[in-house]
Amino acid sequence: MSTIVITGGTDGLGRALAADRLRAGHTVVVVGRSEAKFRELPGDAHFIQADLREVSENFRATQEIAERFPVVDTLVLGAAYVHRDRQLTGEGFEHTFALYYLSRHVFASELQGVLGAAERPLILDTTVPGAPKDAIRWDDFQLSSGFTWKAANLQSRRMGLLSASRLASEHVRYVLYNPGFVRTSHQGALGRTSRALVGVLAKLLGTPTEKAILPMLDLIRNRPEAPLSAYQRDKRLTIDEVDLDEAERLHAATRRLLRGAASADQG
Repeated sequence: MSTIVITGGTDGLGRALAADRLRAGHTVVVVGRSEAKFRELPGDAHFIQADLREVSENFRATQEIAERFPVVDTLVLGAAYVHRDRQLTGEGFEHTFALYYLSRHVFASELQGVLGAAERPLILDTTVPGAPKDAIRWDDFQLSSGFTWKAANLQSRRMGLLSASRLASEHVRYVLYNPGFVRTSHQGALGRTSRALVGVLAKLLGTPTEKAILPMLDLIRNRPEAPLSAYQRDKRLTIDEVDLDEAERLHAATRRLLRGAASADQG
């Protein structure tokens, strides 16, 4: 039996995946905000409560995981919550940047040790591949001017690819995964009209979560041979060649931001 860590495992796709792995007898670690939602999961999973919008919470959660679970076979990065307008976290980061990039970067980086202890470790990241190369605002990561949700989304996706390119290796497989339109609650700060419309579309066009996790389960059972790969459901996607200098530039900038956040937290 293996150990799987799932961020965003109390709802939607992550919840369905957690329930399946529990039924199969695996050790499941769910990271999320709502303990009430977690308690509704079947089986005996482990819960680490954390608000993954906050950098300090990501570091605390990953430290707890590393201390309690010395070997992690699979890390699923699926935490999601949409803000259409510009929102700042308690630490001053733009919400999309914090949740969809920084959180995933911290988890994938900080858990390299426990992943490295597994035989064939896998990081399965629901960062959708395919963002354009010019999506990053290098002089304004927080999109303090000219913010749109689309710009924030594309930037986090491009950053996710660059981060994955550094963390993937011959030992740790990294998969960027697009699940498509899934029939979930679509967590986010949506207006009443938008939420109603999304709900109707999800019922009509969305894939049920139990079916949507099947390609993910196949990837978990049959790890890709390539260190870094991308999929849309069960279709393998072509990844544009990553500029290693750009990846290193982002890594250095991210490290400076995280150090600054850590210093502010200690102060």
